[in-house]
Amino acid sequence: MSNLVYLMCSLPSLKFGQAPPITMDEFTEDARNQLSAKHFKKLEPVDIYQATDSEGKVSLKSIAVMLDEMKEDMAELREAKAQKRTPNLMRLPVTVVHANPLEREKQIMRWQWEELDSIQAGESFTLTEVMVYKLRLQILNRLNSFDKERGSQVLASVVNPPKKKEE
Repeated sequence: MSNLVYLMCSLPSLKFGQAPPITMDEFTEDARNQLSAKHFKKLEPVDIYQATDSEGKVSLKSIAVMLDEMKEDMAELREAKAQKRTPNLMRLPVTVVHANPLEREKQIMRWQWEELDSIQAGESFTLTEVMVYKLRLQILNRLNSFDKERGSQVLASVVNPPKKKEE
């Protein structure tokens, strides 16, 4: 328990929309140094983009449920768009329906952040709190990776790919 307390007290606070104050590598190293091998083994596979580890084990049931329902909603959004109908979403806010892809992604990340609040509620200095911290750090890293100039370059390379020189 005391290692969990020390780890959580030593980590910088996270706020949605900010640049990550710590890298994922720094977080992983701190967690490896402070947590027991058993706790670190449970923390290591936790990922905001997949609910299970390589062995198919669920890292935290409430996180797995959130991610599964989000994926179902995303599939429903795509299907409804193809069928030109209004989507029937389980969890995602309806504001994502009419947003452009970038804004939709940001809204989904905001929603994930807020869902993590409810998962973490009442969890002080527990492994759940450390897992939520890791997930939030992943969200901030993804959000911070959006760069208008790089995105424009990628789009331009897809729309107008450079022609190969024939030798």
